[in-house]
Formats: sequence, C-alpha cells, structure tokens
Amino acid sequence: MSAFPLQTGSDFIFARLHGLWSKAAHGERLRKLTACVTEELLLQSLNNIGLEINRNEHFQKKIAIREISLLQNLVAWADEAEACFIHAKIRNIADENLKVLLNYRFFPEHEINVSELMIPIPGEVPYDCQNLLAAPDMEKFLELLPDCAEFPELSAIIRKLEQDKDFTASDCAIDSLSFQQEMATAKKLSFGMRGVACELVGWEIDITNLSMLLRNVNMYHIDNERLKSFWIPFGNILPLEKLEVLGKLQTIHEVIDALPPPFAAMLHPYRETELYHSEHALWNWLEKKTYQIFRDFSRPGLSFLAYPYLLHFETINLNRIYEGIRFGMPSSVIQEMMIGL
Repeated sequence: MSAFPLQTGSDFIFARLHGLWSKAAHGERLRKLTACVTEELLLQSLNNIGLEINRNEHFQKKIAIREISLLQNLVAWADEAEACFIHAKIRNIADENLKVLLNYRFFPEHEINVSELMIPIPGEVPYDCQNLLAAPDMEKFLELLPDCAEFPELSAIIRKLEQDKDFTASDCAIDSLSFQQEMATAKKLSFGMRGVACELVGWEIDITNLSMLLRNVNMYHIDNERLKSFWIPFGNILPLEKLEVLGKLQTIHEVIDALPPPFAAMLHPYRETELYHSEHALWNWLEKKTYQIFRDFSRPGLSFLAYPYLLHFETINLNRIYEGIRFGMPSSVIQEMMIGL
C-alpha cells in the first residue's frame, strides 16, 4: 500500500470529522427531513445542506456512493493500518454488489438490468456483469470474479450456493468473511485505537448475529445444527458457544430472557412487539455507544473509528426517509424508524 501524503494528528482529524458531522443529517436537522411530505421537498432540503440529488438519479445508489466517497476521503488522513480498516468498511458496503450478482447468476429471471442495481465504487473497476452472467460454467464464473483473488474462501461459498440455492446461508457466509476482515484490520491498529476498534466491530457482529437469531425464532425456524453455520465469529457479548445454546430455544421470550446483559434488559420491553422494534433498539444502542466514542474529547483519535459508523447510520436514515415518503408514511412513523433520533 502506498504512503499517504498528509501528515495529520488526532486533534486535526477530530476537528475535521466533527466539522463534517456538524453538516450531516442528524439531530434536529434529521427530524426536519422526516417532516418532508413529498420527494421534491426532501431533495430540496438535502440540497440545502449540501447533498445534491436530482429527481432523475437513483436515490439509494447516490447515497451509497456518497458514503463510500466520504470513507475514501478518510484515507488521506490515515496511516497504513487505519487505511486498511477503512477499506474493510468499504468492502462491507461493496459486498451488496456481490450478493446482487450472485442472485442474478442463479436466478436470472429479473425485470431490472443487473447493472442498474450495482453501486459504483469510486476509483474501482466495476464488475463485468455481462461476461460474468454469461460464463458457461462455474469454473469460468469463479475465474472471472475478481473477489475470489482477494478472498479464496468465496469459491467454496459460491459452489455451495450453486448446489443448494440457499441465499440466506451464502449472504451470512459473505458477511462473515467481511466482518472477519474488519476484525483483522482492527487488531492491526495502533495500541491506543485497537481495543475500541475491536469493540465496535464486535458489537456490530453481536447485533447482526442476534438479529438473525430473533428472525429465526420468529419466522425462519431453521434447525440449530444448520443455524450454527450462519454465525459470525468474534462478537463481544455473544460468543459462538452462547449462540449455539440460544439457537436451541423456541420462542422470542425464551431467547430474550436467556440473553446476557445488556441485551436482555434492552429487549425485554419488546417481547410482545413486532420484530423490527427489537432490531431498532439494538442499532440505537450501538449508535449511542458510537456517538459517545466520537465525542470523547480526551481521546480525539477515536473519532476516526466512530465516524464510519455514524456515517452509515446517516445513510440508513436517509434511505428510510426516502422510502417512507414514497409509501406515504406519516412523519411520526418515519421518525420512529430513525436510528439515533
């Protein structure tokens, strides 16, 4: 990896990131965006805060490209280990392209052209979708797929998907590879940042695994032996052995009551509500943790680790506002969907 040109200190980065966040869609600014009753008003309001999207552009794609571009900008302020951590975060977003491509490979009967769904990664060569989807056999497909050079483990995941067409399993396996790369890069950061970075990644893994567990009890009903293959390692609060025990339980009540703190107390009020309330509570908990790290004036360098998470929550919120407006949801309902509001 090449050297980076800017010599920056943690105080400089702290100031720059807080300057970026002061212009972002959060707090009262986010609340006002949820009050937009039409798509036109939303786009105008976003334009007023410097986020220019016109009516003819694909909203979700534009927001995703913005997130990736802002992450890429962080690399100029990073040392080599920090840059690797940011690239792993970008990879996590880019994996959505891989999942779409695999879906089209094994279920080609789609009305929308696959290229319209791909998120362009600035500075990177996009998939050659036409040749990949036209590959005559699996070996040729894997040969043409650039991801397999970076992650040799992908070949086995895709071969298995060809046989069982189990996209839930393949998505979980791809997520696991991505999170394991994030954790590996977190462990290579400087001593002062390493512990917090591992905590952040571990918490996100915990929430991802717990969401899968709750969905399984609520609607998937996958047997525990098969469920074991879905778990992502390196969670902070829910290690694999704990997940295997929880996977044997049959009801939402049993799962929530058996969770370790703080998850048991956090989810107890939602045992009788729809599943999305529990997932929303979990992501709100992570947002609060992340914002506390971002605002830690005694350790300004940690803002570099927290900002990508806050940025991703902002992306999720903006997409939810857009979809809420499209489906005619009241602003009060849209506000309830916001992470960190």
